[in-house]
Amino acid sequence: MLQQFSVTNHRSIRERTTISLLATRDSSLRDCILSPDETQQASRSASRPYGSKALVPVLALYGANAAGKSNLIHALLLMRSFVAGEHARPLKDAPLPQEPFAFTEGNSLPTTLEVIYYFEGVKYAYGFSFDRKKIIEEYLYYWPNGREALIFSRTGNNYQFRENISEQQTLAGRTPENRLYLVSSNEWNCPQTAKAYLWFTRKLSDLSGETLSFDQTLAALKQGGNLKGKILHEMLVADLGIVDVRISDSSDIPRITMVHQLQTADGDVKQYPLLLTQESQGTQRFFSRIGSWIQALETGGVLIVDEIEASLHPLLTRHLIETIQDKSINRNQAQLIFTTHDVGLLDQSLLRRDQIWFAQKDEKTAETEIYALTDFSPRKSENISRGYLQGRYGAIPFIGGSDI
Repeated sequence: MLQQFSVTNHRSIRERTTISLLATRDSSLRDCILSPDETQQASRSASRPYGSKALVPVLALYGANAAGKSNLIHALLLMRSFVAGEHARPLKDAPLPQEPFAFTEGNSLPTTLEVIYYFEGVKYAYGFSFDRKKIIEEYLYYWPNGREALIFSRTGNNYQFRENISEQQTLAGRTPENRLYLVSSNEWNCPQTAKAYLWFTRKLSDLSGETLSFDQTLAALKQGGNLKGKILHEMLVADLGIVDVRISDSSDIPRITMVHQLQTADGDVKQYPLLLTQESQGTQRFFSRIGSWIQALETGGVLIVDEIEASLHPLLTRHLIETIQDKSINRNQAQLIFTTHDVGLLDQSLLRRDQIWFAQKDEKTAETEIYALTDFSPRKSENISRGYLQGRYGAIPFIGGSDI
């Protein structure tokens, strides 16, 4: 479960910027609140009635085009890529993918990515700073018994460890300066960092991007049983008219056929196959996402979606969000972070006030500022969508121009 993510000096984000999924004292939609430790009843207080570990399952980020919403999403996914993706094992002396804030005089400062999360009930804090050549700093802490403890810290090639010091010093000596120690130690099966690493590989899922990927959905369908049943159920709920999905692996590229059930003119019910490539863009988009969505609900994953409404009907988008908000469906405490322009989702019957965030770019400095709706202390009865469109919370485009 994700508690907090921070980024410094990445694209349009110059200063340290943080999003938090910690639940506030807001008493609305309390049934959706998550807890990494269900036994924390004693830690509750009037200021934080759900307990100190209470988290929200959904965070929505609004803002005008080019305000920097996607840059925050990109930073979180870049962190995952450094740990468990294409940037995890760079060749020796290979440049690192730093994209610092461009409008700065002099030498570029490091980029910093930091995350606080829970894995198997234990809290971790992990972060690192880097430039185009090397990892400058890296740290990992955890709270095994409710108390903060160091796993490792690194400044350049100087390391500090708490356990198995001699063995980990050897692993540190094998870690190139452009690679994370969290990655190297995992390759050598270091038990101190193993679980912290697994959160990145097992829990973070990216549903963004223009390219449609059907891998997760296909994998779930091939498993059959409960997972396939849940996917088909969601296809029916989405009113796509699809009652079955057939997969042929006779070639390198799977042939995916959607089965539609229709009523003929004489009243008979018949089934008709249609290739997925012949379906609408919205149906293809939904099919590409639903496998990861179901998988996250099954495993308690964190879904990251840029422009969640892309190619989907607003009611369908709302339904997908409701599955994460509903504890009777979201039994394994999955989470969702998404960007959007859909003001129809700014609804206090759908989202709590601490689940709505905004991104706004400063016209003078071109820096992105990210802030929460709760900064404005809106009333429970307040029409959030109307207030947003009226500019009450900022983060909207300025539409104007000179007379012609």
